[in-house]
Amino acid sequence: MGTWQVGPFDNDDAMDFFDEVEETPDSEVPPKLRETLVAVVERPGKVELQEGHVAVAAACLVAAGRSRAAATGNSSVDAWLTAHRPQVTAEDQRVALAALDRVTGPDSEWMALWANTPSSAALEERIASLRQVLNG
Repeated sequence: MGTWQVGPFDNDDAMDFFDEVEETPDSEVPPKLRETLVAVVERPGKVELQEGHVAVAAACLVAAGRSRAAATGNSSVDAWLTAHRPQVTAEDQRVALAALDRVTGPDSEWMALWANTPSSAALEERIASLRQVLNG
C-alpha cells in the first residue's frame, strides 16, 4: 500500500479507483460512486483500509459533483472533473455522508491506522471539509 499524504487521492487504492472512474462513461459514474459508497455503508464488520481509501475518494467525487469549490487536492482528478463532473443527487450526498461515518467510526481499520499518526489532525480537517460540502 502506498499512502503519501492525507488527501482523498493521496494513496494507491484511491488512484486505482479513480482510474476505473476515469474509464467509466459519464452517465455511469454516479451509479458507480453510489454502489461503492453503499457497499461500505452496508458492510458488516470492520471497514478495511482499502475500502476506507476508496470510500473517501468516492465521497470526494460526490462532493465535487455537488460543488465546483470542492477540489480534490489531486491535479489529475481535478482536471478530469473540469470536463466530467458527476451529476449527483441528494441521495448520493446522504450515502456519501453515511460512508464517511463508517470509515471514521470505531469499527474502521482505516480510522484506527490514521488515528495513531502525526497526520491525524490534518486528516480530520479533510474529512470535516468533505462533510461540510456534502451537508451544504
